[in-house]
Amino acid sequence: MKNAFKVTAIFLIALSILSACKKKTDNPMEFTIDAQNLTPCTEGSCLYEYTNYAAMSDQQMALTTGQYRIFLATKSNSFSTTRVYIQAPMLGDKFLLNDADILAGKVKYLFSCPTCDYINLTPIAGTVKGIKVANSNTSSEKWLLDAQIVLAAEKTKLPIDTIYIKQYFNLAVK
Repeated sequence: MKNAFKVTAIFLIALSILSACKKKTDNPMEFTIDAQNLTPCTEGSCLYEYTNYAAMSDQQMALTTGQYRIFLATKSNSFSTTRVYIQAPMLGDKFLLNDADILAGKVKYLFSCPTCDYINLTPIAGTVKGIKVANSNTSSEKWLLDAQIVLAAEKTKLPIDTIYIKQYFNLAVK
């Protein structure tokens, strides 16, 4: 009886130690993005593109030469245009932007509508994940991005809207 207890106790202790020593992967860069449920372009026209070695220079989002990869999501209809600019690192096959990056200005939102009554919105939180997609022989490099961007009225922290973007971005044609 004592031997059965000892064997059971040793087995349970060994099992506890092995499960406690299991390698934990809390690396935020270990993520995948599936190509399901891509953002549809329901009305008007949409454009998802990126530019290498660029930077965002001012509030009107004019791109200049720089050390970043700038992703641009544009949605236009007959009366307005919405643009989201995402500044990502140039190096690597994937990237992750978090709340701190968004507050640091790496994500910009621009809505223009000459006939609308609206307030300026600014990104205050969210995540942007990007993965370089293996290119085939017939296409240039492309990226798959999955973004959730929380917007607030300019100079406030009160969330008003959230933008979701999940789409392939192609290299911009100059």
